[in-house]
Amino acid sequence: MLAVALVVSAGLLFLAFEYEQHKFDDFDASQKSLEKTHRRYLDLVKDIDLLEQHSKKYADFKASGLLGGERRLSWVESLESTNSVLELPTLTYNLEPQEGFSRPALRVDRDVVVSSSPMQLRISMLHEEDLFALLDGLKQSISTLFTVDSCSLDLIGQVGKTFDTRRPNLNANCVVRWINVDVKS
Repeated sequence: MLAVALVVSAGLLFLAFEYEQHKFDDFDASQKSLEKTHRRYLDLVKDIDLLEQHSKKYADFKASGLLGGERRLSWVESLESTNSVLELPTLTYNLEPQEGFSRPALRVDRDVVVSSSPMQLRISMLHEEDLFALLDGLKQSISTLFTVDSCSLDLIGQVGKTFDTRRPNLNANCVVRWINVDVKS
């Protein structure tokens, strides 16, 4: 009877240890699953935060005209409104067809197209500061990105002669590039 009781006790003890080990294994699996779910949740929260941050920037860039199609009319209106403040003696422009935009350090994803629209500016000015005032006025009046590719200044009249404050003293010929970014279709 004692031997049977010892065998049954040993069997029950063995089953109890097996059951406990099985429950520990289940607990570990549940703990790992919970940690994995928690990591995925934190990653999702980070992704949502990034999406909110970048969607605001994207909307701002889209509203400014940097993203999407060309906004030639807004560029011209900005140029003309800046000139109405400066009252330059002469400002003429020629907006050329859109072309690809590349610079040595510019790295672009293959699904993104960066384009530029060159604009030739011919300006007659009283003094050279008018050129900087025009470019600064453009920068402030429109949030679209533009670059100045080149500018040349020519003096009207002779060097050393006093400048007339009522007539143009300088001519400038500049190339400004209006930049826009779009996604390949």
